[in-house]
Amino acid sequence: MSAGGRVHVELGDRGYDILVGAGAINQIDSQLRSMHESGARRAFIVIDTGVPTRFVVQLSKLATDAGLQVATASITPTEQIKSIETYQKLLVQIAATGHSRVDPVIALGGGIVGDLAGFAAASYRRGVPVIQCPTTLLSMVDASVGGKTGFNLQIPNDDGPATLLKNLVGAFWQPKLVIADIDVLESLEDRQRRSGLAECIKHGFISVGVGHGELLDWMIQHLDAIAAFDPPTIQELVQRNVALKASVVALDEREDTSKAGGRMLLNFGHTFGHAIETIAHLSPDPSDPSKAPLHHGEAIALGMLAACRAAENESGLDSSIGDELCSLLNRVGLPTQVAGLPSNEELIQRMSHDKKATGDSIRVIYPIARGRCAVVNDASAESIGVGFDAIRSD
Repeated sequence: MSAGGRVHVELGDRGYDILVGAGAINQIDSQLRSMHESGARRAFIVIDTGVPTRFVVQLSKLATDAGLQVATASITPTEQIKSIETYQKLLVQIAATGHSRVDPVIALGGGIVGDLAGFAAASYRRGVPVIQCPTTLLSMVDASVGGKTGFNLQIPNDDGPATLLKNLVGAFWQPKLVIADIDVLESLEDRQRRSGLAECIKHGFISVGVGHGELLDWMIQHLDAIAAFDPPTIQELVQRNVALKASVVALDEREDTSKAGGRMLLNFGHTFGHAIETIAHLSPDPSDPSKAPLHHGEAIALGMLAACRAAENESGLDSSIGDELCSLLNRVGLPTQVAGLPSNEELIQRMSHDKKATGDSIRVIYPIARGRCAVVNDASAESIGVGFDAIRSD
């Protein structure tokens, strides 16, 4: 992590900066002017409808002042809208502007908007530049960094509602720039803020194994300020987390799992979490079903805890690892139990559809020590069931 809120992702000539700080959005100016000097004439901004108008106006003005003609599209983010239909609509809207191969697509929003805009940029004219401007804590520390883009698939079922499979279609397409403006986090609801903390805790639980061993203890030391969303502390939290992710991506851009787990380690909690995230009736508060469905970070929090308890059964992991995780989740207001889970058999079937599954095996990330995780390529159904049972509240 360098001074001034700048983290660099080392990918040779495809490397890029992540700019973090209050008012950081203004720093997009030099990138857009450079693009204009290289022939860009248009910018297409994909906007999350939850972003305050003043940030949309500010970004549009910066692009216009840089000499670019601005067109926009708005998306109200849900897992259902993260679909092939929305992707196609975006492509048609982009094409209608006469967008060229050197014109940038800019994503202004959370992870769903960033994933959709990124995949549209990756595939339109076989690839145009994309700039990520994440507006949620979750997207700042995770989704906007590393080049993963895509959308969900709805798989029809003969005997019931379609099954939504997360991120089953996509591509790696690195951005030209990522700007994490801390000011925009003030507009988030408390539940959205807490949801983003799940990915930060995830990074802490892999930190020792990826060369950032100080992260977990730093977060614990500053947890009260983090939970209160103290701006300077949150800025440092974002910088430390993107520095970790940047270093993992630089060593393993496309999830080559031969590299001691590599980028796959970033999926700690995700295979369990994705199996429950799209179950519409699940609520983060077992006593209040009106809060359903789960937010992404809530599902990942539960997924991490399930993975810890499963690892205790699978490999004898010391229970103190899961106990520490449970304590951290409780302190920041993230769920550790959920009511209404379907049977373990159904949940394991859902896991088998996850894009991280291999052949007939379920590949998961299990903790092996404090701050260290490892890839398990053939997790036992018994242990997975133990994990799910540990987060059931009924």
